[in-house]
Amino acid sequence: MSVRCLLRGCVLTAMLSAGTAMAQAPAGPDPAALTPPPPELPMVEREIRAQVTAHTATILASGMAGRILELPVQDGQGFKKGDVLVRFDCAVQESQLARANAVLNKARSLLEVNERLRKLGSVSVKEISVGQADVAEAAAEVGVMRAMVSRCTITAPFSGRVAGVPVRQYQFIGEGQPLLDILDDTSLELEAIVPSRWLSWLRIGTRFTVQVHETGRSYDCEVSRLSGRVDPVSQSIKLYAAIRNPDERLLAGMSGRALLEPPKGQQP
Repeated sequence: MSVRCLLRGCVLTAMLSAGTAMAQAPAGPDPAALTPPPPELPMVEREIRAQVTAHTATILASGMAGRILELPVQDGQGFKKGDVLVRFDCAVQESQLARANAVLNKARSLLEVNERLRKLGSVSVKEISVGQADVAEAAAEVGVMRAMVSRCTITAPFSGRVAGVPVRQYQFIGEGQPLLDILDDTSLELEAIVPSRWLSWLRIGTRFTVQVHETGRSYDCEVSRLSGRVDPVSQSIKLYAAIRNPDERLLAGMSGRALLEPPKGQQP
């Protein structure tokens, strides 16, 4: 056998041996297995910030320009419906009302006399008509002055608590100036802004809990209503919830963490 054949045989044998070794060698790791699995999606933002608010609240403003004569309430003080909260110095308005009443009584008396004289034929129908017009005009003036005097005293439209007093007794203020910030502290509710995609499962009556920072307590809440519009920029919506177990420590303006759980099988 020639040397060339011997060499071919050696090369062929080496190639076969290498192929067998490659076939018997353990397979390398799968590249797909080396790729880390995608991280699990975090739980949806079920925990949101919520704030305690008063269902009924308003800012009382002055209906007239004048000097505050009485301011019997202070910030944080409670009151009952109908209580006097502010009284103005209205000596001028009360005098004008008295004068208007006097003019009305005079016009009525004159009309009564003319009506008796009319029966005797001493007064014309025109004079009676003029007298009736004078009475109507005087009565209208009395109505205007009564409305002015009614603005001198501001009473509580509901029972509640004072949340702010931006004015002081004896201070002269202008018409429309804020006087008192009041709220009904017996009808507190919860406000929160949630993602609008939660509307796929969030309903009126959905219950959840909120932990208020200031009191350190948890309260049971129930969604009472939803805003009528979704914010197109933030894709969020405001919800309002009734607090089912409030206590005397709970105040408007407190905030906390609300935890809403979607129904099983649904993800917000």
